[in-house]
Amino acid sequence: MQPINIIKEIGKTKVVSIVDELNSGQFKRVLLRGDIPTRIPMSVVSLKARTQIWKDRLIEAVTSSNYGVAETLLYEWLLNRRRQLLIDYLDKLNIKHKKGETDETFLKTIPEETLRSKAKELMKDHSDQEVAIYVHFLDYHQQSRVFETDDFFVNALKEEKSE
Repeated sequence: MQPINIIKEIGKTKVVSIVDELNSGQFKRVLLRGDIPTRIPMSVVSLKARTQIWKDRLIEAVTSSNYGVAETLLYEWLLNRRRQLLIDYLDKLNIKHKKGETDETFLKTIPEETLRSKAKELMKDHSDQEVAIYVHFLDYHQQSRVFETDDFFVNALKEEKSE
């Protein structure tokens, strides 16, 4: 599933929540990847006001289907704000990694049922929707369709389940 489609599936509320977790450096990287200007008028001096301008630009970019912004937003958020989720999944699969990062294309070497069952196990400790975001992004990144073709994981993207 393309990152822009993941963004559309999770809805604006979750996108805003993800954006709210970014720091200024992450905002800039996401905006630059989508060819969105990061410059702020000199009259804006407070970090809060700057952040709101960046946030508005970012939300506008993903709602208007900016693929670069969608991909980088998910990448930055997963790597910098949900690293433990990445670590936990790779550990469950016994994949060698450095703090949740790996170059292995394990979605093509591990049986699909194992990948799905370990992702479901991950949902015991992490939000169902956030696990779904991660595994769909993995599908995209590793050019696979393990989770995109599974209704359980497609539906898990759509709404956050209450604990």
